[in-house]
Amino acid sequence: MRLLDILNLPTFKEAAVVAGEEGLTKNVQSVNLMDAPDIIDYLNDEQLLLTTAYSIKNNPNALIELVTQMANQGCAGLGLKTKRFIDEIPTEVIDQANALNFPIIEIPLNYSLGEMLNEALGCILKERTHELNYALNIHREFTDIVVSGGGFSNIIESLATILSLPVILLNYRLDIMAYSHEIDKDVFFDIYWHIHEKIHHENLDTYKVLTIPNEEGTNEFTEVSIYPINTTNQQKGYIIIFGTTLSNESSFTLAVEQAANVISFEFMKLHALEQHSRRLKNEFFADLVEGAIPSEDEIINRGKTYHLNKSLQYICITCKMDDASELYQNSHPLQTEKEISLRRDRIYEFFESVLTKKFENCIVFTKGDLFTTLLGFEFYNDDSEKNVLESITDLQSDLYQAIDSSMSFGISNYTENITDIPTAFQEAVDALRAGYRENKKRFIKTYRIKELAEIFKTIPSQKLKEFYRSTLRELAYPKDKEKEDLVQTLSVFLNHNCQISETAKIMFIHRNTVIYRIKKCEEILGLEIKGSDETLTLRTALFIRSFFNNKIEKQVL
Repeated sequence: MRLLDILNLPTFKEAAVVAGEEGLTKNVQSVNLMDAPDIIDYLNDEQLLLTTAYSIKNNPNALIELVTQMANQGCAGLGLKTKRFIDEIPTEVIDQANALNFPIIEIPLNYSLGEMLNEALGCILKERTHELNYALNIHREFTDIVVSGGGFSNIIESLATILSLPVILLNYRLDIMAYSHEIDKDVFFDIYWHIHEKIHHENLDTYKVLTIPNEEGTNEFTEVSIYPINTTNQQKGYIIIFGTTLSNESSFTLAVEQAANVISFEFMKLHALEQHSRRLKNEFFADLVEGAIPSEDEIINRGKTYHLNKSLQYICITCKMDDASELYQNSHPLQTEKEISLRRDRIYEFFESVLTKKFENCIVFTKGDLFTTLLGFEFYNDDSEKNVLESITDLQSDLYQAIDSSMSFGISNYTENITDIPTAFQEAVDALRAGYRENKKRFIKTYRIKELAEIFKTIPSQKLKEFYRSTLRELAYPKDKEKEDLVQTLSVFLNHNCQISETAKIMFIHRNTVIYRIKKCEEILGLEIKGSDETLTLRTALFIRSFFNNKIEKQVL
């Protein structure tokens, strides 16, 4: 209820507004009656105070301070009863209230403050009851739509009818989930990027109004309202209302809030169904890639649900978050688990959204901490491989930009038979491991028929160790942190084509530090790290180091 409406009540009709007339449109949530000197400590937002000013009757400065504090606290106004303890309101108090657009109402002696308080509170209570009944009716209307089998489209259409404005529902990826029939899609896409920028550059947790630039008169709508829809696990969508809204009207806000409540429950129900379906899918493909399904017929029969086709050649792509271990360093494990779960859900949905649009036969599932994709082709050739690599490169970049997740990928060879999918999965995992063994991040590695590690397995271990020790010398078995830093810097330096700036960027150190460490390595190794022969020799020695992993690090030959 506005302060202006309260002044129209019978007990307030003879009251006079002496200051802050521009603030009469303020909302009044409650009315307080008090004369205590520390009254400011007991006042709330949008509250009207009625007082005789008895406690500060001989202190005009205290009245100015009270007006200033009430304005700063967001109170609705001050009703002063004169001719009792103060004859008139001081001019300096009125001037201060006008400067702050804070209403001061002079109350005559006709009615007691108690009568005025009771009438104002009764009116506010009556309006709140009306709003509650309205909210219940609106909620019942939206709930009936859901119970009768109606989905997002019916809810949005009903909301648009209530508001008499076009409405669109977006999910958290800003995909259109539903829209009212008045929406012109071309008009919507003209202003879509304004909405996109607003949502992605601000943490929207409350209602926002977006003004759309309309310099050439090309947009039908110059104002858009964005209402976020939140669920218990994450923000799942936005209600977009086109046109000038009446957001200051309680009925308008209540209608949108009730629609958002019902939609949030629908989002949670949809999420639960998706999680159940995803779990069954993951269980089937976990059995498949582990070789736990004994026959081709069973693979085909169980795989029909997921459009697994025995006539296609499949490649397997495995993917992992590079920074997953860093996320677990949080001191609040339960919060960390929740954040990781939410991020994994977003990555999974991002995979499905992007890859299913680019490839006709695409199956995404998870196994442990691996995001896994099967892509099917009638005939897998060089063009297909090039298309896959380009798509995965784009996906990797998009994931980093949109979700701030560093992801690495391993890609298998293609299968000749559907029963070879477990082999393809293992090849993709091996390719991923090979990239991590080389201390890489955000890489895309394709499995080759015979990886370098397999070739080294054919060489006697003693020969490899001798080559490793003679090449790296003192750096072969670093005994202090300084030499460990030298080895790490040398490895990153070689893996990034001997680029000093790139090495410094990857290791988060100054480029002069890189230059110093590389020169130190050259002194220890007795060579200049310039030619292709030297770098190949060192890269081979460092690969042997990663190949043996911890087996040779502390061994004394």
